[in-house]
Amino acid sequence: MNNNVKSATTAGLLGIFLGAVGAHDWYLGNKSKGILHVCLAGSGILLMIVADGILPAVMSWRSLITFAWLFTILNGLAALIACGNGIWGFVEGIIILSQGDAGLARKGYMVANAGYGQNYNGGYNNYNQPMNNMNGNYNNGNQGGFQNGGMNQGMQNNQNGGNGQNGGAQSGK
Repeated sequence: MNNNVKSATTAGLLGIFLGAVGAHDWYLGNKSKGILHVCLAGSGILLMIVADGILPAVMSWRSLITFAWLFTILNGLAALIACGNGIWGFVEGIIILSQGDAGLARKGYMVANAGYGQNYNGGYNNYNQPMNNMNGNYNNGNQGGFQNGGMNQGMQNNQNGGNGQNGGAQSGK
Protein backbone atom coordinates (compact mmCIF):
# COMPACT_ATOMS: atom_id res chain seq x y z
CA MET A 1 0.00 0.00 0.00
CA ASN A 2 1.17 3.53 -0.76
CA ASN A 3 2.60 5.55 2.15
CA ASN A 4 0.37 8.49 1.21
CA VAL A 5 -2.77 6.40 1.72
CA LYS A 6 -4.29 7.20 5.11
CA SER A 7 -6.73 5.30 7.28
CA ALA A 8 -9.40 6.95 9.40
CA THR A 9 -9.21 4.06 11.87
CA THR A 10 -5.48 4.58 12.42
CA ALA A 11 -5.79 8.36 12.65
CA GLY A 12 -8.79 8.12 14.98
CA LEU A 13 -7.16 5.66 17.35
CA LEU A 14 -3.99 7.74 17.42
CA GLY A 15 -6.12 10.76 18.31
CA ILE A 16 -7.92 8.91 21.09
CA PHE A 17 -4.86 7.37 22.72
CA LEU A 18 -2.03 9.77 21.78
CA GLY A 19 -3.96 12.92 20.92
CA ALA A 20 -2.21 14.95 23.63
CA VAL A 21 1.02 14.81 21.63
CA GLY A 22 -0.74 15.17 18.27
CA ALA A 23 0.06 11.70 16.94
CA HIS A 24 -3.01 11.78 14.69
CA ASP A 25 -1.95 15.12 13.21
CA TRP A 26 1.60 13.88 12.58
CA TYR A 27 0.15 10.77 10.89
CA LEU A 28 -2.09 12.88 8.65
CA GLY A 29 0.74 15.28 7.81
CA ASN A 30 -0.66 18.28 9.74
CA LYS A 31 2.72 19.32 11.10
CA SER A 32 1.64 22.71 12.48
CA LYS A 33 -1.15 21.16 14.56
CA GLY A 34 1.20 18.37 15.64
CA ILE A 35 3.76 20.94 16.79
CA LEU A 36 1.02 22.83 18.67
CA HIS A 37 -0.03 19.65 20.49
CA VAL A 38 3.57 18.87 21.45
CA CYS A 39 4.16 22.45 22.65
CA LEU A 40 1.00 22.39 24.77
CA ALA A 41 1.91 19.02 26.28
CA GLY A 42 5.47 20.19 26.91
CA SER A 43 4.39 23.45 28.52
CA GLY A 44 2.00 21.60 30.84
CA ILE A 45 4.77 19.24 31.92
CA LEU A 46 7.24 22.11 32.28
CA LEU A 47 4.86 24.06 34.51
CA MET A 48 4.39 21.01 36.74
CA ILE A 49 8.16 20.54 37.01
CA VAL A 50 8.68 24.20 37.92
CA ALA A 51 5.83 24.26 40.45
CA ASP A 52 6.55 20.94 42.14
CA GLY A 53 10.27 20.43 41.65
CA ILE A 54 12.32 23.54 41.00
CA LEU A 55 10.58 26.21 43.11
CA PRO A 56 10.34 24.11 46.29
CA ALA A 57 14.02 23.14 45.91
CA VAL A 58 15.27 26.72 45.73
CA MET A 59 12.89 28.45 48.15
CA SER A 60 13.03 28.59 51.94
CA TRP A 61 10.27 27.13 54.10
CA ARG A 62 9.04 30.59 54.94
CA SER A 63 8.84 31.54 51.25
CA LEU A 64 7.08 28.26 50.44
CA ILE A 65 4.36 29.03 52.96
CA THR A 66 4.07 32.64 51.78
CA PHE A 67 3.84 31.70 48.11
CA ALA A 68 1.68 28.57 48.45
CA TRP A 69 -0.93 30.28 46.26
CA LEU A 70 1.64 30.45 43.45
CA PHE A 71 2.09 26.66 43.45
CA THR A 72 -1.66 26.18 43.34
CA ILE A 73 -2.00 28.54 40.38
CA LEU A 74 0.92 26.97 38.48
CA ASN A 75 -0.35 23.44 39.07
CA GLY A 76 -3.89 24.44 38.10
CA LEU A 77 -2.65 26.09 34.91
CA ALA A 78 -0.52 23.04 34.08
CA ALA A 79 -3.49 20.72 34.63
CA LEU A 80 -5.76 22.95 32.54
CA ILE A 81 -3.28 22.99 29.64
CA ALA A 82 -2.60 19.25 29.81
CA CYS A 83 -6.25 18.22 30.17
CA GLY A 84 -7.48 20.65 27.52
CA ASN A 85 -4.87 19.44 25.07
CA GLY A 86 -5.69 15.79 25.80
CA ILE A 87 -9.43 16.40 25.39
CA TRP A 88 -8.81 18.27 22.13
CA GLY A 89 -6.85 15.29 20.72
CA PHE A 90 -9.43 12.80 22.03
CA VAL A 91 -12.34 14.69 20.43
CA GLU A 92 -10.48 14.98 17.12
CA GLY A 93 -9.90 11.21 17.23
CA ILE A 94 -13.61 10.54 17.81
CA ILE A 95 -14.54 12.89 14.97
CA ILE A 96 -12.08 11.22 12.59
CA LEU A 97 -13.41 7.76 13.51
CA SER A 98 -17.04 8.81 13.15
CA GLN A 99 -16.49 10.35 9.70
CA GLY A 100 -14.44 7.38 8.53
CA ASP A 101 -12.38 7.14 5.38
CA ALA A 102 -15.02 9.08 3.45
CA GLY A 103 -14.45 12.06 5.76
CA LEU A 104 -10.71 11.93 5.13
CA ALA A 105 -11.33 11.72 1.37
CA ARG A 106 -13.56 14.81 1.53
CA LYS A 107 -10.71 16.66 3.25
CA GLY A 108 -8.38 15.72 0.40
CA TYR A 109 -6.48 12.77 1.90
CA MET A 110 -5.81 9.71 -0.22
CA VAL A 111 -7.60 6.74 1.34
CA ALA A 112 -7.83 3.11 0.30
CA ASN A 113 -11.63 3.03 0.11
CA ALA A 114 -13.71 6.10 0.87
CA GLY A 115 -16.97 4.15 0.96
CA TYR A 116 -17.72 5.10 -2.64
CA GLY A 117 -16.52 1.92 -4.30
CA GLN A 118 -13.68 2.33 -6.73
CA ASN A 119 -14.98 5.50 -8.35
CA TYR A 120 -15.62 8.64 -6.30
CA ASN A 121 -16.70 11.73 -8.24
CA GLY A 122 -15.85 10.10 -11.55
CA GLY A 123 -12.09 10.16 -11.12
CA TYR A 124 -10.98 8.67 -7.81
CA ASN A 125 -9.37 5.30 -8.30
CA ASN A 126 -6.67 4.46 -5.77
CA TYR A 127 -5.70 1.22 -7.46
CA ASN A 128 -4.94 2.82 -10.87
CA GLN A 129 -7.14 0.39 -12.78
CA PRO A 130 -9.28 1.43 -15.74
CA MET A 131 -12.80 2.25 -14.68
CA ASN A 132 -16.15 3.37 -16.08
CA ASN A 133 -17.02 7.01 -15.93
CA MET A 134 -20.60 8.20 -15.79
CA ASN A 135 -21.19 8.20 -19.57
CA GLY A 136 -19.76 4.75 -20.30
CA ASN A 137 -16.29 5.75 -21.51
CA TYR A 138 -13.17 4.49 -19.82
CA ASN A 139 -10.65 6.60 -17.91
CA ASN A 140 -6.98 5.74 -18.00
CA GLY A 141 -6.23 5.06 -14.32
CA ASN A 142 -6.10 7.83 -11.75
CA GLN A 143 -5.06 10.78 -13.85
CA GLY A 144 -7.95 12.96 -12.78
CA GLY A 145 -8.41 11.76 -9.20
CA PHE A 146 -7.38 12.86 -5.77
CA GLN A 147 -3.62 12.92 -5.30
CA ASN A 148 -1.42 14.30 -2.51
CA GLY A 149 -4.19 16.12 -0.67
CA GLY A 150 -5.64 17.98 -3.66
CA MET A 151 -7.16 17.58 -7.07
CA ASN A 152 -4.89 16.66 -9.96
CA GLN A 153 -5.36 19.26 -12.69
CA GLY A 154 -4.37 17.03 -15.62
CA MET A 155 -6.81 15.99 -18.34
CA GLN A 156 -8.20 12.48 -18.26
CA ASN A 157 -7.38 10.26 -21.22
CA ASN A 158 -10.64 8.71 -22.33
CA GLN A 159 -10.34 5.83 -24.75
CA ASN A 160 -13.47 6.89 -26.61
CA GLY A 161 -12.67 10.62 -26.62
CA GLY A 162 -15.52 11.17 -24.17
CA ASN A 163 -16.20 13.64 -21.40
CA GLY A 164 -12.91 13.87 -19.45
CA GLN A 165 -12.63 17.16 -17.57
CA ASN A 166 -9.96 18.78 -15.39
CA GLY A 167 -9.91 17.76 -11.75
CA GLY A 168 -11.46 14.34 -12.14
CA ALA A 169 -15.11 15.37 -12.27
CA GLN A 170 -17.30 13.86 -14.98
CA SER A 171 -20.26 15.67 -16.50
CA GLY A 172 -22.68 12.73 -16.19
CA LYS A 173 -24.28 13.34 -19.61
